[in-house]
Amino acid sequence: MRSHRMALTKITIAMVATASVLACASDPAELDTGSVEMQVQIATGVTLAAVSWSITNENTTFTRSGSANVRFSNVIAFQTAAIPAGVGYTIALTATSVDGAFTCAGSAGFRVLPFVVSPVSLLLSCSTTPPGQGGIVVVGTTQICANLDSLGVSPLETAVNTPIQLSATGTVGSLTPTFTWAATAGTFDNAAIATPVFTCPATPGDVTITATISPGAPSCNTVTTQSVVVTCDAVTPTFTNVYANVIGVRCIGCHRPGGSGVNVGMLDMSTPAAAYANLVGVAGQGIGAGTSGVTCASLMPPAVRVIAGDSANSLVFNKVHSKLVATPAVCGSPMPLPATAAALSAADVGLIAAWIDAGAMNN
Repeated sequence: MRSHRMALTKITIAMVATASVLACASDPAELDTGSVEMQVQIATGVTLAAVSWSITNENTTFTRSGSANVRFSNVIAFQTAAIPAGVGYTIALTATSVDGAFTCAGSAGFRVLPFVVSPVSLLLSCSTTPPGQGGIVVVGTTQICANLDSLGVSPLETAVNTPIQLSATGTVGSLTPTFTWAATAGTFDNAAIATPVFTCPATPGDVTITATISPGAPSCNTVTTQSVVVTCDAVTPTFTNVYANVIGVRCIGCHRPGGSGVNVGMLDMSTPAAAYANLVGVAGQGIGAGTSGVTCASLMPPAVRVIAGDSANSLVFNKVHSKLVATPAVCGSPMPLPATAAALSAADVGLIAAWIDAGAMNN
């Protein structure tokens, strides 16, 4: 037995004619017949199990088929006889290698002469037998992945009730990004823009601020959320801080020359020097009765605006605290005005009280 390995994808089969002539025939019906002999060298690398063959004639109804076991042969060789003489014959061969890795096929036309073994030449082509294969149809869709590129915070540490400027940048392909801000405490002037202003809460402590960009998709692995921690400190009870955080923000709109706080309240706080000089140790001089029905200038004994070390009996504290807790002021109206204005925060009122109780220093 010969075992061969495939080296080429084609096998050339040369049919060799045997030069023999039948001198006589025992059957008169066979006088006009011939034979076909095939002898094919099997290429190195291929071990065939069997060769199947079929002979047909395009001009007649003649057909013949068979097979030859060549598993233990070095060549493909077989002969078939009693084929009517004529033209228009075709022989087709098919074969499969023993290991099933190759399939071979080939065909050739030939003619048959009376009393002659006719040779046939053909090319038997072999190729690897592919395993069971299939295909797939791929249908793809696209999605936009948002990315939050940067986060800006200025400053990272400040006092309670003090603003912090925020900023975020990001991309969402050709779309316009949407930003959303959140915090564990405090407030935003607009939590849906890229550059909001955050205001620290009245209670000191650390606050986590988070920015999120959209739209995105769950399967995206981009960064869409970033967080930062800011510190909101308690304000030191100095007059500088009282003026910067409270008086300068909420009071000087009225308590300045030409304003009702000076014309009616008789209190000018347009500058830190004027505010300190007109507050500490100075009796109230307001001529408006306000919601209490009592003018501050009429009180006896006079109500002192700021009594160093005694916030509970200081007129300024009474005015701002009464609005915070919704009780009448001792004279005039609770502050700040107008009546629709928001009260000072508890932290701001506490800052004023702490400054007065600490001695109401000009510090």
